Amino acid sequence: MKHVFKLPEEYTFEKEDIRGTNFESKELSNKAKFAVIETESGHKNRIRENECDFFYYVLDGSGNFEINGEIEECEKGNLIVIPSDSIFKYTGKMKLFLTTIPFWYSEQEDVL
Repeated sequence: MKHVFKLPEEYTFEKEDIRGTNFESKELSNKAKFAVIETESGHKNRIRENECDFFYYVLDGSGNFEINGEIEECEKGNLIVIPSDSIFKYTGKMKLFLTTIPFWYSEQEDVL
């Protein structure tokens, strides 16, 4: 069974101005999901995540996260923690490493 996962060479998702790659680690553990996300400008819409906690680590770039109406700046090296049931969006040019706990499915979120 594979335990080391390389970053996929092709994007596995694209929406709005966000594209990224998912690490296909579900076979080993369905408790968390991992992705690398790239954006030139961020989310156009706010999102309500109903089940997962989101943990974004800024690999490169800078921007802002708006979480439950509060805006905070972020830059390379920062960790952003978004608890479930939060409403959020982010803006800026960034490369992010995302961990979701539990495993994220698109049906779990509402686009506002």
